[in-house]
Amino acid sequence: MTIPRQPLQRPPVPPAQENLKRATEMGFAALAFQSEDQARWLGAEQADGRWRLPVLDDVLEVDPTAGRVVTSAGQDVGPAWRILVLHYLAVASQSEAREPAVTFADLATARSYAGVYQGRVIARLCATAGRDAETLRSAAEGLGGRPVDAADLTFDFDVFPRLTLRLVWHAPDEEFPPPATLLLPDNIETPLCAEDVTVLSESLVARLAGRPS
Repeated sequence: MTIPRQPLQRPPVPPAQENLKRATEMGFAALAFQSEDQARWLGAEQADGRWRLPVLDDVLEVDPTAGRVVTSAGQDVGPAWRILVLHYLAVASQSEAREPAVTFADLATARSYAGVYQGRVIARLCATAGRDAETLRSAAEGLGGRPVDAADLTFDFDVFPRLTLRLVWHAPDEEFPPPATLLLPDNIETPLCAEDVTVLSESLVARLAGRPS
């Protein structure tokens, strides 16, 4: 007698919210092992068991006891920024500060993902804050961007105290939309993985487009 074969069952995929919760828990667990000296080197200040970290135009507060990351106004940041802050604060190395000079496609571990990055980051930027010069200038200055004398518009953003990203924008012409480039330090993969770099870039673009932290 032939026993019918049962179809293979894929393991259930955890809901996105569950993955974010787990990533947050792991981030706080890693932070528990961070030394105060290293956290200060990363630009954070500790007081009353909490860490304060400058992020773009605000100073975020990280409360390990409550498991929260909040803005200076006391509002919880979104899950992307929460996890990025925790990953940054858990960095154990002290990378040399370098000027943003390479694109995402130049990163050794990110080249195969460059097309997706282009759509999720650059195309989205050009469709929102980067659609024209005045909109981008207003958004960049409001977010603490420092003008750089290059291209039609260029701004440096101190996303974290030891991590600066550079946005280079060229005015559109009659045939082409406004092209833009987001430049990164060439050693950014030392503190952050490629997925973190992608999420960080997306989150910067979202802030430029007016979305909250």
